[in-house]
This record gives sequence, C-alpha cells and structure tokens, in this order.
Amino acid sequence: MKRKIAYLLTLIVIFAVSNAMSEGIREWLLQSETATPTVTPAPNAFRFRDGIRWGMNSLQVKAFETEPMTERSMQEWSIMFSDGKVVVSRFTADLIFMFLEDRLMMISYEFPQGTQNNFQYLAGALDSLYGSRKDEEPLKIKALMDTINPDRYRTELISQACGWTYADGTTVYLYYYSEKDFAIMYVSPEMGNRIYQTNGL
Repeated sequence: MKRKIAYLLTLIVIFAVSNAMSEGIREWLLQSETATPTVTPAPNAFRFRDGIRWGMNSLQVKAFETEPMTERSMQEWSIMFSDGKVVVSRFTADLIFMFLEDRLMMISYEFPQGTQNNFQYLAGALDSLYGSRKDEEPLKIKALMDTINPDRYRTELISQACGWTYADGTTVYLYYYSEKDFAIMYVSPEMGNRIYQTNGL
C-alpha cells in the first residue's frame, strides 16, 4: 500500500513539474515570436532630423518623416523625395532619401537657385556642428551620385565642394552641382566605403 501511495505521489510530482516546465517553455516561445527585437544604436551614431538612422527601410523613415513623400525605383535603388520644400536651418530645400535594397544609405537636401550667401551661411552652420570643413574632390561626389544615376551630375559643374566627417564615419558634403544650385549630401559610413568601383584593381 505504501509503495502504491509513494508511486502515486511520484507520478503527481512528475506531472506537476513537467506541466510547469511546458507552460514556461510555451510562454517563452510566445514571447520570442511576438517580441520586437530592440537594437540599441551606438551612442555616437548619426541621427538625421527627428531620429532617422542609417539602414532604416522606407517604411521606418516614413514613420519619422511627416512631410508627404513620393517614391521612385531605379534598379536596386529606391528614391523617396519630399513633395514640397522642407525647412533647413533658415532656408527651404528639397529632401531626398536614397535606399539601396531598401536600406537608407544617402540623404540629400537640394537648394535650387540658392545664393552664395545662403551657401556660406550653411557652411558655417555645418562647421558649428561637425568642426572645420575640408576641401573635397568633385570626382568623389560625382562617383557617389553615379551609383544611383550616372546622368545626374557633371563633374565640371561641381564646385566649392567641402566636407565634414561625423564620429561614426558619416560624411557630410556641401557643394554646388550647377551654377546656381547647391546641395548638402549625407553619406552613410557603409556607402562611403564603396564610392568607387574597384573590381579588378
């Protein structure tokens, strides 16, 4: 009789433990399926406007960017640009996001018909954020844009090119791309490392 009771108690304990374990495993599995992974960016990671970061997809960028945007695809690139002008410092500009395979790689503000005074003011504003500017090669800026649209810039029209490098490797360029039009272009560290085609070199 004692053996039967001991056997029954052992079965009850085994059943209770296995049931508790399976509940715990089930909860863990459900949490794993529904939990959104959180990625903690490096403290010195570049932020654009209200928190946009490199590598975001177009939907994530739209969640931060309140301006109405239009999208276009160009082979493995997709472009998203503002339907109207956005405020930049004390001026307005066209805002363009450039995605490679739906990962944000470059951003540009374009100032059509901008004045030299506006250009110099923005250069000073960028100096105040990122330190002293350095002269940049127009060919480098053209090579970056050529990855998306080889017909967009002509090297001989790119002038007064200067640049800054942020702590995480982001590069910021300010330059004229025609006689009266200038731009600020932000380039992700990943994109900056692949400016030129190097196959076979």
